Amino acid sequence: NPFARVLMLPDISAIGNVSLAWDDQTKKPEFRFEELELGLQAVVDPYLRADAFISFSSAEVAVEEAYVTSLALPAGLQLKAGKFKAPFGRLNQTHPHVQEFLEAPLAVGLLADESLSGAGVDVSWLVPTPWFAELHLAAQSTAPAEGDAARLTGVARLSQFFEVGDGATLGVGLSAARRDEAPGQFRDLAGGDLFLKIRPPDSRSYLTVSAELYARRFLDVPDVPESFEKGWWAQAFYRFGPYYGAGARYERAPAEGGEQQRVVGLLAWLPSEFERIRLEVSRDALPGGAHALTALLNLEFGIGAHGAHPF
Repeated sequence: NPFARVLMLPDISAIGNVSLAWDDQTKKPEFRFEELELGLQAVVDPYLRADAFISFSSAEVAVEEAYVTSLALPAGLQLKAGKFKAPFGRLNQTHPHVQEFLEAPLAVGLLADESLSGAGVDVSWLVPTPWFAELHLAAQSTAPAEGDAARLTGVARLSQFFEVGDGATLGVGLSAARRDEAPGQFRDLAGGDLFLKIRPPDSRSYLTVSAELYARRFLDVPDVPESFEKGWWAQAFYRFGPYYGAGARYERAPAEGGEQQRVVGLLAWLPSEFERIRLEVSRDALPGGAHALTALLNLEFGIGAHGAHPF
């Protein structure tokens, strides 16, 4: 068969991302190459599928995720093994091109510099309830911040989805994690998330409302208070028809010297399902009364067969 070699190839995709940035500190525009994500995805055999995502940026080339997922376990069980984003919250598990907004919320910094991820295993169980309920238990080696050594982290998450009306779905999630900082020292994380999507069956317009709360504390770490640090964000995005969308987000997070607040506005134009142009403007209220204004004009495009990420 002359097509046998072609049929053995995985699905290959690339998603590119470039921005024009401006802020009121430098008052000079700057072009930024944000990321090119290369995806390789295929079924390995009747028992496993494999997904690998490689991130190319101006600073580095890194394996964002590379894992296998079981296809045939009984009793509603599924196993994931490899390097993957930790099942903590909703936003932490998503790739940037899946998110409506350009910049991640400030509060995500309580979890990690970019995302909480690492090599490990994740066992999930589809709970036999009348509504969708899924329980995750994961063990990973994570390095949340630059310079951190990879250390064992246990993660637990319960996510549930409910139909709350015609074309409306409500998601509720609870997450917890503990990281071994050193012998007898720990980092605890807790989180809760809400997600509401309203999409009439006869329309291409939809509204999503989402929010997350994070809390972090260190236990028995010298010179670090054991009280919880907290941060949160809430956003709404409305896509009116197939081509346009708009959104707003408010967020609060701990910062050196106090608390930082941010208000974000977003306009999006989608000429097709494979191209997106977004304008995002944010205003920060910094500790001490200072303010900062930032604007980003972004172009994102995708080529190839890119499979859906987890919802």
